[in-house]
Amino acid sequence: MVNLPKVALKSKLFTAKLLGNVIKNSLTFKIKRSAMRRFKSTDFDTVIVDMDGTIYKSDANLEGLCVFYPSVVEGEVEGVKIYSALVDKIASGQYSVEQAIVEGNEYFIKKGMSKTDFKKVYEHIQPGLRKKLVKALKNLKADGKTLVLATLSSKDFGDYLNKQLKKDFDFEFDFVVGTQLSFDEIGKVNGISSIVGMKDGDLNGVKVKSKLTAIKDAFQEAGKEFTLNKSVLITDSYSDIDLGKMIVTILIKPRKSTKAQKVSQSLKLADYILYDDVYLKTNLESILLGPEK
Repeated sequence: MVNLPKVALKSKLFTAKLLGNVIKNSLTFKIKRSAMRRFKSTDFDTVIVDMDGTIYKSDANLEGLCVFYPSVVEGEVEGVKIYSALVDKIASGQYSVEQAIVEGNEYFIKKGMSKTDFKKVYEHIQPGLRKKLVKALKNLKADGKTLVLATLSSKDFGDYLNKQLKKDFDFEFDFVVGTQLSFDEIGKVNGISSIVGMKDGDLNGVKVKSKLTAIKDAFQEAGKEFTLNKSVLITDSYSDIDLGKMIVTILIKPRKSTKAQKVSQSLKLADYILYDDVYLKTNLESILLGPEK
């Protein structure tokens, strides 16, 4: 049996929800994989990319809390302590992922976070941006694929990230889906208007959608067709396993993996596992565009 101590999940808030059932999910994943036909690069038209831990190495929630709560308390940055407490509440079953999203947002509201503060958070995550992955995605888009950035974190931050990618790499995702914040007249965060969480539902009057539902809705609003069996997922760990069970999945393996990422790798929760190294771009393009002619 795989041992998953809570501390192993502190690199990515939303993986904590799957603490108790990752083994069961992995078996379901493998059963569904055995029933899938062989993947061909010419068969797909949509690439879904996870944000935290995938497009960049860190977590926007953690980095944001460290920006607004930088004081050191008992040898640890206050933002890290807050983040870890939220993870513990999810892992222990005290909170759902959606409840943690709401409480985490309340910490930002207390500090008067506004849209202009996204720049500070981006500066924290920028050193960990996977440039080879971005460059590969740019070539996929040039080949006619539709690119989706999907996150349980803030869609608003995802939109900011998308603008920076356009500025720095001349690349942008076609769609960004995630938890939608609400703002007052001067741009300060004052709540959450909708949540992208683990499953469809409602939390105290706030609509909750799964990543899959959010993606489908975004395509429908744009008048485009989303086909599940023509989609590919790129992620870093088992937090996306529910989506990964339904579509071809590529797992990015960092040089220094967290324990949650190591579990995903050891259980082979993907069709392909690619190292985050100098060959990442080449290997990814080989899978998704086919071998060079």
